[in-house]
Amino acid sequence: MPAKPGPLRPHEKRQKYQRAQPLPDLPGQPAFGDSFLIVTEGKVTEKLYFELLRKKLELKAATVQVVHSGYTDAFGLLNSAIDIRDQESRRRSGRKIGNREVGGFDHVWVVFDTDVPHREGQLSSMLQLARSHGINVAFSTPSVELWLLLHFRDRPGYLDSRAAENALEEAWGQKYDKDEETFKRLWLELCPQIAAAVNRAGQIRQYHEASGAPFPANPSTNADLLVLAMNAAVQPRLRII
Repeated sequence: MPAKPGPLRPHEKRQKYQRAQPLPDLPGQPAFGDSFLIVTEGKVTEKLYFELLRKKLELKAATVQVVHSGYTDAFGLLNSAIDIRDQESRRRSGRKIGNREVGGFDHVWVVFDTDVPHREGQLSSMLQLARSHGINVAFSTPSVELWLLLHFRDRPGYLDSRAAENALEEAWGQKYDKDEETFKRLWLELCPQIAAAVNRAGQIRQYHEASGAPFPANPSTNADLLVLAMNAAVQPRLRII
């Protein structure tokens, strides 16, 4: 029987986004079974997003540890990630998950907004320090709300942090704030659209690269790379992208 005419259903739209462009090379070449330490600037939005994504991918808390650093400045966040990595590596040494011996984390990421460190002139040196310590960064410009907004719509124009929050609220159709219960409701809308957000973030990156926009381009995010890295760490049947 031929397919019925009409608009694509939601799951068909997600499949289209999955095929829209090849997946990018990922920092550290993550593979099935790898472990992650994710240190977030935000104590609600970023932390809950990656905790709920971990659960969606059926990754164990021992495999993917999401920690709020308690710091809001760029170097405090990064130094916190280094300290947590070293402390956890010592604590985890010799332990096992299933038949696999656990040592240090395979991948360490920090998740932050670029608006403040860029304005304060810390961003470039912070990124250099992260590279020197083998730490990956998942940044959003101007803020994480841009990454969340991409779950709903294609790339917007230039945004400041307030405009990004307003645009997210408008796209969601509900009042947005950084409350935990608010985010849990928002997650129900975000989760089915993760593949679409990944595709849109990649399109933005390609656009800015082609135009030669200075870093950090506004709007832009590479939070999709962390999502893809976590996705690569699970069995193929559990992958969402």
